Amino acid sequence: LINATPEEDIKRRDLYDGAPLLTTVDPQRLISPWAKGPVALCGDAAHPMMPNLGQGGCQSTEDGYRLGEELGTVQHTRDIPWVLGAYSRKRVIRTSIIQGFAQLGSDLLVDFDLLMTLPLLGPFFLTMTQLSMPWILRFLYTPEF
Repeated sequence: LINATPEEDIKRRDLYDGAPLLTTVDPQRLISPWAKGPVALCGDAAHPMMPNLGQGGCQSTEDGYRLGEELGTVQHTRDIPWVLGAYSRKRVIRTSIIQGFAQLGSDLLVDFDLLMTLPLLGPFFLTMTQLSMPWILRFLYTPEF
């Protein structure tokens, strides 16, 4: 099929994700992972993830809701940096877990056949994945605002 398709009709779409911003030793990043002063990151800028779980847009929507809730508490512009820091602290754990699930899912899709050739480890991992799936799906598809 690929050989029969003209090269100009083949589109390459590289996919990239990033490590959760939670993994850092910078004290400022621990206090306010996605915000600095009056500026905050949200969506893919804060937590890029592989698309196989369909969570990129979902997490961006949750970010937007949480950002709106937090900014709604601002009484004075001097409160904005603290409020943006609170937004990022409240969101970073959940999105980091989901980033990890998305990375794991992507790796499994790519390396599944190789994984299943490993004695004991392959079947064990497959069984654990199947057993944990109801919890994972509940976690992914229950929004946390």
